[in-house]
Amino acid sequence: MKAIFFDFGGTLDSNAIPWRQNFYSIYKREFKTLDEETFAKAFFDSDDNLHLRHDLSKANLEKTVRLQVMDVFNFLKIKDIRAAEKIIKTFIDNSRKYFQYSIPILENLKSKGLKLGIISNFYGNLQPILEGENLLKYFDAVADSWQVGFIKPDREIFEWALKKTNTTAQESAMVGDSAHRDMKGAALMGMPHFWLCGDNNKEDFKLSYPKAIILNNLNELPNKLENLKTQITNRK
Repeated sequence: MKAIFFDFGGTLDSNAIPWRQNFYSIYKREFKTLDEETFAKAFFDSDDNLHLRHDLSKANLEKTVRLQVMDVFNFLKIKDIRAAEKIIKTFIDNSRKYFQYSIPILENLKSKGLKLGIISNFYGNLQPILEGENLLKYFDAVADSWQVGFIKPDREIFEWALKKTNTTAQESAMVGDSAHRDMKGAALMGMPHFWLCGDNNKEDFKLSYPKAIILNNLNELPNKLENLKTQITNRK
């Protein structure tokens, strides 16, 4: 095992809570009558068009989240700056708390001589975000879908990351919270894969991805990685 690749949103910034779900729980505190379907339409309008509407080339986490929230507010025709600022701050604070939780895990893996990378469907500014949060130094490759030109689960974005780290799929592993993007993509590549499950249904997942190794939280990764390496060695 030479390299570990991580998803970003929902993996390094929360325990298996994707951005839409994470944001919605925060919005509900401010707008109790906002239903999930209406919010989803607003969120995807913002999410799908964020990199088209705005210059994100140097946008850090705060600017990215601010633009995301303000575009949602515009879609919903909400003019409440106080509420917007609370949502922005809460989302960023929550993300930063989880970054601090993730850092010792990344340091542990780096200390073992592993290369680390990120494979993420993102807006093209993941590298500035990582740099601004003092996380970039941990990663040998950052495969941002808008920069690479392919999205998970496409093989090409995984191949890009493997080339950057000079590793093969069989000697690498993928860690992520999305079954469709992270697990499917890794499985198609023949890459070992760890599913960060959070509160999701494990039984339904196992039927679709029987080879996935389940993580209840990211802190379990180093030990389960050692178990995987032992299994691979024994097979040889």
